[in-house]
Amino acid sequence: MSQYGESVRWQPERPRFRPLRLLISWALTAVSLWAAALILPGVTVVEHGGAFAMAAVVAIINAVIPPILAALRLPFMLALGFILVLIANAFALRIGSDILDSFEVDNFGWALLAALVVAAVSVVLEVIFSTNDDDTYTLRVVQRVARRQGGATRTDVPGLLFLE
Repeated sequence: MSQYGESVRWQPERPRFRPLRLLISWALTAVSLWAAALILPGVTVVEHGGAFAMAAVVAIINAVIPPILAALRLPFMLALGFILVLIANAFALRIGSDILDSFEVDNFGWALLAALVVAAVSVVLEVIFSTNDDDTYTLRVVQRVARRQGGATRTDVPGLLFLE
C-alpha cells in the first residue's frame, strides 16, 4: 500500500486466459441470442444447439473484427464506435446464419435488430453475473492503436479527464 503523496504508477497486467469466464460468456451470449429469437420474428433457433453454435461463430468473428474497428473508431469515439460494432455484429449474425443450419436470420434488417437485442440482453446478463470485470484486453487494444497513431504520450504528471 502506498503512502499519501507517494507517486503511484500503474501498469496493466498481461491478459490471462480464463476458460471458465470464456464458457460463461459463451453461455450468456447463447442465452442472449435465444432471447433475440424469442422476441424477433425474423430470427429463429432451428435446433437445440443453434444458439450455442451461433454464439461460437459470432465469438470467432468478433475475435478479429474489434481490433480493426478500434483502429477505425478511435478518432471518432463513442457514437461511431457503437454503430460500427453493432453493424459488425449484424454481419456476424448474417454470416453465421449462412454457415449454420441451426440458426436463421431472414435478412440484414433482422440481423441488425437482433444485434441490438443481443447487446442489450448481454449487458444485463453481464451485470447480473459480473463476467466483465477485467477490461485488460480492451485496454491493450486501445493502447496498441493509440501507439500506432502517435496518440500515446507517457508522463508522470497526474492529469484530469473531464467528461460531459
